Amino acid sequence: MKTAELRKMYLDYFVEREHLLVPSASLVPYKDPSVLLTTAGMQQFKPYFMGLAEPPSRRLASVQKCFRTSDIDKVGLTARHCTFFEMLGNFSVGDYFKEGAILFAWEFSLDFLKLERDRLWISYFEGDDSIEPDNEAVGYWADLGVPRDRMIGLPRSANFWGPVGPSGPCGPCSELYYDRGVELGCSDPECRPGCDCDRYVEYWNLVFTGYNMDEQGRLSPLPAQNIDTGMGLERVAALKQDVASVFLTDAFKPLIELGEEIAGIRFGADPKADVALRVLADHSRAMAFLVADGVLPSNEGRGYVLRRIIRRAARFSRSAGMEPPFLGRFAERAVDLMGSAYPELHERRESILRVATTEEERFNRTLDQGLILVDEAIAKAEQEGTRAFPGSVAFLLHDTYGFPIEVTREIVAERGLTLDLESFETAMEDQRKRARRSQKGGDLLHEAVVRFARDTVHPTEFKGYEREDLYTVVENLEPLSDGHLLLALRESPFYAEMGGQTADIGVIESEEGKVEVEDVQAQGQVQVVIGRLLDGQIEPGTRVKAMLSSSYRHDVAANHTATHLLHYALRSRLGKDVTQAGSAVRADKFRFDFAYHEPLGQARIKEIEELVNRRIVEHHPVRTFTTSLEHARDLGAVALFGEKYDEFVRVVEIDDFSRELCGGTHVGATSEVGIFKIVSEGSVGANVRRIEAVTGHAAVGYYRERDRLVAEAAAVLGTTDDELLHGLGKLQDRADALEAEVRSFRSHSTRDVVQGLADGATQCDGVHVVAEVVEAHDMEHLLSLVDQVRDRVQPAVVALGADVQGKAVLVVSASAAVDRIDCGEIVKASAGRFGGGGGGTAQLGRGGGGDPTKLPAAVAAAKEALVAGLGG
Repeated sequence: MKTAELRKMYLDYFVEREHLLVPSASLVPYKDPSVLLTTAGMQQFKPYFMGLAEPPSRRLASVQKCFRTSDIDKVGLTARHCTFFEMLGNFSVGDYFKEGAILFAWEFSLDFLKLERDRLWISYFEGDDSIEPDNEAVGYWADLGVPRDRMIGLPRSANFWGPVGPSGPCGPCSELYYDRGVELGCSDPECRPGCDCDRYVEYWNLVFTGYNMDEQGRLSPLPAQNIDTGMGLERVAALKQDVASVFLTDAFKPLIELGEEIAGIRFGADPKADVALRVLADHSRAMAFLVADGVLPSNEGRGYVLRRIIRRAARFSRSAGMEPPFLGRFAERAVDLMGSAYPELHERRESILRVATTEEERFNRTLDQGLILVDEAIAKAEQEGTRAFPGSVAFLLHDTYGFPIEVTREIVAERGLTLDLESFETAMEDQRKRARRSQKGGDLLHEAVVRFARDTVHPTEFKGYEREDLYTVVENLEPLSDGHLLLALRESPFYAEMGGQTADIGVIESEEGKVEVEDVQAQGQVQVVIGRLLDGQIEPGTRVKAMLSSSYRHDVAANHTATHLLHYALRSRLGKDVTQAGSAVRADKFRFDFAYHEPLGQARIKEIEELVNRRIVEHHPVRTFTTSLEHARDLGAVALFGEKYDEFVRVVEIDDFSRELCGGTHVGATSEVGIFKIVSEGSVGANVRRIEAVTGHAAVGYYRERDRLVAEAAAVLGTTDDELLHGLGKLQDRADALEAEVRSFRSHSTRDVVQGLADGATQCDGVHVVAEVVEAHDMEHLLSLVDQVRDRVQPAVVALGADVQGKAVLVVSASAAVDRIDCGEIVKASAGRFGGGGGGTAQLGRGGGGDPTKLPAAVAAAKEALVAGLGG
């Protein structure tokens, strides 16, 4: 029975039994900060279980997309572990409980899945100090004819499920196991369900959710007794298709076959390659679904999980002898395989393929360099007689080469060493301390602000949306040692720094004194004004007039409205995948970070600028209103990803084309922005771009400065502004002519070197052998020399070494027709002569990092190995 048929049969069964079919939730949990990703079918139903919301039906059923990070390190090493999987689930919110859930599971297993009754085993919660054994469930199973000797009591660690995250619904559970036969088991005669071997497959978990656990681990009854079940679709497919592994089911087999095709090896022929093929099959599905649900590679949170599985797949592929790039092909097959059940895969197809390809390319650029560093560290550890891999090197790999620490740990373990995690964490903490020291002054001020706000009794009422000045009372005041004052006002017109927008500036005046407002910080419900006394004296309890700078407020507001116009333009021109990743709005300029995979280029920048400026001159009204979060989402208002919002939110609406949740200040109409100009666009991280822009008089100043630069450049070239491009063209022609002369000289020099090396080739069993130390500018130059020599004297094996910027570098390459040697292994062995490391494939190996004075010995060792491999 195919996976799609199982999925449909399950849902049809429960729909016929009055369950409402609910679509799968996103892998990115909605309104649930307690977990990183969706790990179970019940996650989207937590509010119903906890009595916080009314369910659309008391009986629910779903097929939920799930991702569990806890199993990443096991994927590939076993026949059953996956990161991404589909969870079939039926749920009851205060309707049926244990008896009903057990009856449904038994009937579906026997009458629909057609599983053999005598192979079914049951586990139940054996009880502990807090909760009694679940004898009630045992009784219901016995009523259905399950023999008592096929019911096994298991501890809380195995048969008490939940909560998802640090707190939430949970309860004892009862699991259904299928006995696949003694031949798949361990040698233990007492082997039973709960054993880690492959004999007993747990395929369905029935959770009797009657408790809520708080963050201290205390249990309390839920408002109603609920049922939460989960059956892994892939596992039950393996049972129905009678295969030994989930990776042999139709849910994975096309991906395994693609791996066989690319690697040129049959699954099952090589245990090491099998691990790689399982990793690629699982991780390609996982990365496709993560990207489809809006996750992009980064160095934290969900993005780090995605980056980790992509880079893990890229590294394991080396074990199967695959030559990159290929992850895009795996991602494409995953989309084709699963897209009919999950249309979002087809909708985000381009993004999925793009992320897979670009992230693989990015990692492969540093993988070889990183592996050389690993080889050097391992060689040094072996020389010192230790099996510990230094954490300082792991930190360098993480910080400089982008190696997730988990990937480094796997590589090190494969080589028989143990990673020194303690020194790695020490290096990480030292980096954090350096960052904190660089912000020490700001930290001291922040501590003073927090303390002052805590000591201020009366909250601040913000009136700045309606008023630019008002009379109020100083609730609290504290002078600081650097001459600044901290003030708290009863009412305030000042906007405090938040949401990426800088604070207002202005003055606070009384009859006795005057304070210049330099900054405003929000601490809970208290606004802390940071200012400097200009004149006289101000005391707590004084009645004052607070006035913000109207021109400064306008410049900030214009820039903030421009960020909304820019966000709209980016989504209009680049696609709805574009999401805001941060912003900083000041009076003189603003920056806008957004998720996107590649540079925009001048043509798209110009197009976006023109769209924003067109909306500005069209004089669209900018309105704000407050509504419920749910209603705002229904209106299509864009929320900042990861931001937490209250039940009621403020919406900023620009005519009918832009709606965003935003608490900042804005102009009344787009024409007040004046003019918009992008001054820079670049990368600030993987798949995150940053635009910096100016508006209004700052944009006018930008263009005036450009006019000055044009005039000065024209003067230097001895021409006019209008003829500047013509003058630059003449200068470029001269530079091109000089560059051509240099290239011609280098080409003749390289040709002579290649010919000399080819003339000096020796022969071994019909194969030309070249092994020399040469001069090379860089690694690319050395690789070019190797390629040219090898192609000049086919068939050939070539080993060239060079001193590149004070480091020894060795490259060994063989013609395609030469299949008796492994260049990667030869480099790995020979590089030890100069204290370096290396590796590669059978056709190309490279290494480096050691003493260049010892290159002749390394090249001689490589030549000796080549001749021996050729049978000489």
